Amino acid sequence: MNKISIFLVALLVLLTACQTRVIMEQQGESHTLNVQGTSEFDVAPDLAKLRFRVETMSFTAQDAQNKNRQVASQVMVALSSAGVRDDEIKTSDYRVERVQEWDGNLERMVDKGYRVSNAFVVSTKDLSVVGSLLDVAIEAGANNVESISFELSDDKQREVKTQALKSAAQNAREKAVALADGSGVSLGKVRSVSENSYVALPYARYDVMALKSESAGAPSTPISPGDVHVSAQVSLAYEVA
Repeated sequence: MNKISIFLVALLVLLTACQTRVIMEQQGESHTLNVQGTSEFDVAPDLAKLRFRVETMSFTAQDAQNKNRQVASQVMVALSSAGVRDDEIKTSDYRVERVQEWDGNLERMVDKGYRVSNAFVVSTKDLSVVGSLLDVAIEAGANNVESISFELSDDKQREVKTQALKSAAQNAREKAVALADGSGVSLGKVRSVSENSYVALPYARYDVMALKSESAGAPSTPISPGDVHVSAQVSLAYEVA
């Protein structure tokens, strides 16, 4: 193959890779134009979730459980006194684990006792009290804060999802109109509509213990809520003529 032929083949491959294709499928005697629409935006959260963990160690499982029960009870009482309702606290995990470590002198694993871990989630719609609730739980004995996330409540989730899907459908229709106009065809009725995806990503912080240390001495640990990122995608199929 000469240099000119090689150049023409390379140019053809490049143009093929760069072009935008509009595929119209034939269904029976009609043709359809298939498009995808997307929407993406940020929305303010109306729900915060604080994930705490109380961990205790002892040489016996029973003693470790007793210690954990005492500390966890203190944390619950403190949170209740701070205004958290019973239905706003839920246990998410409870574990009793045997702890072993490698002993270099003995060249074998040795028993170090038992670890009991009690994890629970505190939910609140009052975002202004997140920092103070964090302080209350830690001062009462919670020795691990896994994360704080800002999310959408069920009611707001439904509202936002409706908005996201509606915007995605409008985006799909705008694409269909533009493609039809550019292709010299006319849009007919919608043959099918489908929801491809909907995602609402909460804003979460996992460096809470470090943040707490940095703000030592402050009236309450400063926690700023971040927006929830929402995205949706739908597919539409139009008849064209």
